[in-house]
Amino acid sequence: MHLTSLCNTAIDNPSTRNKQQVIRAILHYLDTDTVCYRLQDPPELFALQTNEWDPLLDWINERYKVEVSSSTSITGPEIPDATRQTLGHHLETHSDWALVGYENTVSCLKSVVLTFALMDRRLGVEEAVTLSLLETEFQTARWGSVEWAHDTEIADLKARVAAASLFTQLVSGSHEVKQKQPIQ
Repeated sequence: MHLTSLCNTAIDNPSTRNKQQVIRAILHYLDTDTVCYRLQDPPELFALQTNEWDPLLDWINERYKVEVSSSTSITGPEIPDATRQTLGHHLETHSDWALVGYENTVSCLKSVVLTFALMDRRLGVEEAVTLSLLETEFQTARWGSVEWAHDTEIADLKARVAAASLFTQLVSGSHEVKQKQPIQ
């Protein structure tokens, strides 16, 4: 169902947005990217966020030669225009269909950083979802989970992210069309 939904969105373009508008929407998530926001309290959560998310920030900064940082401020980190331009140029290299997958993944993970790491195969689906839910998992470990609800939400999120990632990979690959050879 998730793959069908992505295909229908790519075909129908229900929001009637062009490529640049989709790219701007994706990059808009940088302002509220999950891995860029840190809570200082409780200190254990802050340490967990730093330990798990800082390597991803280092990775995206190195891989794309950009400046994405974290912040404990409610206003979030300052994302330089050059960073937006660089990541925007990367997104421009993808087809409109691939951008449907990118946007869906960003929306699910609430993170451009995690999405780029997933699409570049730096992370797998399970790890990307786990990292996007780091605070939720921390609170669940501390206070307990709502029986069946948390597990169902996580399974659905994994399915959506896996579908979007697969969709993006499938529409981004070079597909060679082969002619049937006549039987001789």
